[in-house]
Amino acid sequence: MSMKKQTIRSIIHAIIPLTLLIAFAIVLYFPEAFNPFMRLQYKSSPGLGSQTIIVPAAAEDGSKKKSKGDVSVVFKLVPAGTAPRGCTDVAGGTVVTEEFVLGETEVTRGLWRAVTSAPSLASYRFSGLVLCDGDAKLPVVKVSWRDAIVFCNALSELMGNQPVYYQDGEYVTPVRDSHYLETRNDALFVRPGSDGFRLPTSMEWELAARYLDGVEWTPGSNPSGSSVPYYEYSRSDLYAVYNAPTIAPVRSLVSNQLGIFDMSGNAWEWCYDLFVKDSTAIVDDESRIKRIVRGGSWMGNAYRLQVGGEFGSLPGITEIGQGFRLARSRW
Repeated sequence: MSMKKQTIRSIIHAIIPLTLLIAFAIVLYFPEAFNPFMRLQYKSSPGLGSQTIIVPAAAEDGSKKKSKGDVSVVFKLVPAGTAPRGCTDVAGGTVVTEEFVLGETEVTRGLWRAVTSAPSLASYRFSGLVLCDGDAKLPVVKVSWRDAIVFCNALSELMGNQPVYYQDGEYVTPVRDSHYLETRNDALFVRPGSDGFRLPTSMEWELAARYLDGVEWTPGSNPSGSSVPYYEYSRSDLYAVYNAPTIAPVRSLVSNQLGIFDMSGNAWEWCYDLFVKDSTAIVDDESRIKRIVRGGSWMGNAYRLQVGGEFGSLPGITEIGQGFRLARSRW
């Protein structure tokens, strides 16, 4: 055998195992790209406990007769805990001292319609800008922070629970009008111990989004539920709807460890808190009244999927990608 043939054979013998090794590594790291059936290994979690409420759809006669339009709303238990904070994982930065429940999904259009059409809630007033038509399983969007606050109280009253947000410190008059909040610079009183529905705090949201087992936590750069950073797109696509042509029905993808869906995508989510990015910075009046927004959106990029990401938006703003998720302090 000539020297030239021996050289070619040696090169081939060296290239074949190297090529196979590279191919194996690629398939191992990006399994979904090569075998869609491998998606089955990513399963939604049942979480640590659930609470379901049935919101009655308004009957034609104004009664609360059970109907096919009734809406089931599932809440998932979130234990108290201390987790990292932010995209850089500041140790001990997220502290939640009491367990609570958080909506399994973002508030849907079906739920919004069921609540806002209830005859008993005729005194409630919203901005009129909310996008709530179409598929009942789509998240409601174009919701301002003020509308979200009023909706929480409306749902509480409809279900016979004590509202959370009030106009007065004696907790006599619940906030029922988004315009009222606008005229009062969003001043309100939060009733402690209420069993009603509310927005989560930013720390509650982050702890729920990061939760693994109460000791280990999802890193701040990851989408909620994912074990890899947001820029590993093949994995992010399993947990979050983002950079998409349209919004998706809730529960379309895989949940996180608590059984909560879409915390990193589909619709941006309001939190209760004021947005204070840097308490030492000089900010204008507009910046002082912003409220915290968490998660990603169907119309946003992958960067916003990070569970540690915290952003701010004006309380009256209505965005096509902006929704919210309900929380509750008591079972």
